Amino acid sequence: MKLTNRLLSVLIVLCLMTILAVIVLAKTESINVEPGKDIIRAVDLASGDRITMTFTVSGPAPSTVNFFMVLPNGTTVDNGPTSQYKSQFFTNVKGTLHLHFDNTDSSNGQLLTLNYEVEHYIFGIPQMIFLLGGIAVVLLCVAAGYMIMGKYS
Repeated sequence: MKLTNRLLSVLIVLCLMTILAVIVLAKTESINVEPGKDIIRAVDLASGDRITMTFTVSGPAPSTVNFFMVLPNGTTVDNGPTSQYKSQFFTNVKGTLHLHFDNTDSSNGQLLTLNYEVEHYIFGIPQMIFLLGGIAVVLLCVAAGYMIMGKYS
């Protein structure tokens, strides 16, 4: 019986660790933007997500690409020729964020390093903290149940 409880405990811990590992979407990517090309990256978002994004461009002068975003609500944000970019914002609409890196006006290829992180929120609380709080409440209930069962058995 004790071996079964230990296996169940290990299984629960592994499941919780897997859930917590999938909560935040973060990605780092190096993109070679060829001359005359427009590279598009799509990021799926849920309503209430927080996006943190940075990128840097390196290559022959001028080390810039024309950068614009199409937000999930259809709004286009044009940043023009950019060599570095840093932004953080919240979404209020579920959809896809399209990142456009346009090098059509250049005869030189550019290397772009893109870093972004998407953090989900539940009731205005980061999803990781929300789930950790839920896990703590469940563990407290289990501990209280064992104490009560031990007292009456």
